[in-house]
Amino acid sequence: MSTILPKQHNTLVRAQALKPSLLDIRHQIHAHPELGFEEIETSKLVAGLLSKLGFDVRIGIGGTGVLAELGEGRTVILRADMDALPITEVTDKPYGSQNKGVMHACGHDVHVTCALGAAMLLAETPPKKGCVRFLFQPAEETVNAEGKSGACLMIEQGAAVDAEAVFALHVDPRLPVGQIAVREGPLLAACDTFKIVVHGVGSHGAYPELGVDAIVLASQVVQSLQTVISRRKSALEPAILTVGGIASDTFRPNILPQQVELTGTIRYFEPTLHNLLHEEIEKACTIADALGGSHTLEFNSDNPTLVNDPQLTNLVRFVGKSLLGATAVIEAKQETGADDFSFLSAHMPGCYFLLGALIPDNPRKLHTPTFDIDESAIPIGATMLAEVARCYLGELF
Repeated sequence: MSTILPKQHNTLVRAQALKPSLLDIRHQIHAHPELGFEEIETSKLVAGLLSKLGFDVRIGIGGTGVLAELGEGRTVILRADMDALPITEVTDKPYGSQNKGVMHACGHDVHVTCALGAAMLLAETPPKKGCVRFLFQPAEETVNAEGKSGACLMIEQGAAVDAEAVFALHVDPRLPVGQIAVREGPLLAACDTFKIVVHGVGSHGAYPELGVDAIVLASQVVQSLQTVISRRKSALEPAILTVGGIASDTFRPNILPQQVELTGTIRYFEPTLHNLLHEEIEKACTIADALGGSHTLEFNSDNPTLVNDPQLTNLVRFVGKSLLGATAVIEAKQETGADDFSFLSAHMPGCYFLLGALIPDNPRKLHTPTFDIDESAIPIGATMLAEVARCYLGELF
């Protein structure tokens, strides 16, 4: 489906001319998805294209990340995440995933393509008043053994040094093509994950009185956890607690297991809720102890709240309205999803905005086997990234 935009800005016209090349890139990345910290071929493709465009390129940042710069002086960052998800794709597209059980179901292939499109546009007319630094980031969707995501590792390895501001986009399959959404202040939630191990005493299922049933204890813990959100915090402060997995160390109908593991996530916006929720989860787990078992509890703070800087948000609004029309920029709603861009925007002023990519006759959802986008969004995303960077550096259009 083609999209007629209300204003054909020169950079947007150039981006539309690049569309065939950009679609080829997107299809290649989409067909060969790679999980977090495994983005080897994606990194090679990205680094090779950027080198041909004349960027100063560094590889291996944060594991498989790529850093590329164009220009000199004050520096603005454009970030694109590269990793895919462990989902089996269901599609009739010729560019469907060729890696079994792995899929770009969150649009990161699109983010990389938009960023490469922005790099092409900037290479045609390089910035005169500063430097644009691209971060092609691994592992937004996962963490390593130390609990660190790709953004954390890239920051630790110097990718954000001397930069003044950072921008990123995320495709939104609910918004029509030609529209963007942005919001100042908290946009996405902080995300912590937890693991609870409930310990009982194993026994034959026919003689439960000889053991301490870890499954029953774990069930009591799950019920107790439900009161953390409903009764232990203010109703005026949004938060979510989800138990996403339960597994025992046996799976037989006639065995009481020794232990049961629970895993889950909490989401919230207010930093003050971090300690409160952790403390209340710990209290909820003690019901296992009171009933004759015991427990261990581990937390990992995956992401802080993603907070958009007001001035940079206004800059994105200005660029969006100039490129796409006054009614094309809408106010984004707060969402309890999370993104490790929040580490970058905590390190320096940042703005994260949503790019409309709705397929009108067949809407798709993120993180599902059928996810796809209207590819008319790609030149728009490339233009937005290029122009917010140029505008930040004082090169108004």
